[in-house]
Amino acid sequence: MRARWGGLEEQLELLRERLRLLAPSWSALEEALGRLPGAEGLGRGERLDVLRGLERAWHVMRVLRLLSEHFAVELVFGGGAVLNYVYMPQHREPPRLTFDLDASCAQPVGSKRLLLAEAVRFNRRIDALGQTLPVPVGRGSAALLYVVEYDAEKDFFPELLPLRVPVVTRYDGEPFHRFLGIRDYRLIAELRAVFGEALGVEEARIDYVRIDISLAPAGPAELEELADVFGARARAPVTPVEHQLASKIRWKLARDFGEALSYNLHDVLKALADLRLLHHVDARRVLEHLGGRVDLRAAEGNVRALLERGRELWSRNYHYALVRRRYTLEELAARVLGALRGLSGG
Repeated sequence: MRARWGGLEEQLELLRERLRLLAPSWSALEEALGRLPGAEGLGRGERLDVLRGLERAWHVMRVLRLLSEHFAVELVFGGGAVLNYVYMPQHREPPRLTFDLDASCAQPVGSKRLLLAEAVRFNRRIDALGQTLPVPVGRGSAALLYVVEYDAEKDFFPELLPLRVPVVTRYDGEPFHRFLGIRDYRLIAELRAVFGEALGVEEARIDYVRIDISLAPAGPAELEELADVFGARARAPVTPVEHQLASKIRWKLARDFGEALSYNLHDVLKALADLRLLHHVDARRVLEHLGGRVDLRAAEGNVRALLERGRELWSRNYHYALVRRRYTLEELAARVLGALRGLSGG
């Protein structure tokens, strides 16, 4: 999105002001990390990786808050971001890092165009509230970041609308001048000075927060006061945790992938990490959402394949750095499979 603005000094001053609002301070990220289980055991490199991940997570949860304010009860939120940045910390479980936001329509929507039209209204609203970031790109014009965009490259399924929000980060994504196509070296120098002052990093980058909205009805929903790992709050409709865990069991951990299992081991691992919450919720409600049945044989086969062929996904991926400080992969597998056997009466 591009817009016309005033002179360069005015643009740069507005950028400074907005960055104070729209980017987390490094100290705020360190404070959030300090509240998480497992943080005390991180090595220096892992700690930096997790802080980088938390910066992206901060943007994910900010987008959730803005969407929940605009759409009220029309969107229902769930998925890995809600499980890991809201519920895991509540139960003193270390979260895995995830950078996508999942939502469903509360009522059936017949066309993606209807949601895209509402996204335009959402952008106008947050722009009026000063929640967008205009970055000067030359000759009195600016690129407008922190707005919702249609993600055509990810549009594969008829009932899933992929969206994205470009945000400024310290270390992830493309260098800002390359992303925005800025070739004026004087302007690049001016912007580097602003980013250095606001973020502590001159070569700021631009990355995407990705949002997937299901057009199909969301199913059960509960209006909750969500408190995330950063201390921010949002009142939003969410899919009940027990329903989310049941879906992860049915479609990820206990699904018969057949010959495609090797390509789905990362999904098995993500589900295994998230299903730690089985020990903190009402197991009877999970079983109700599963229709009273757990395919324990498929779950055990998938976990066995993960232990045999997917260890690098676990050991080399910083998304699990905090979880690894508390559990080995074997301990995690035993803990979740034990909970599943309890559900199935085995």
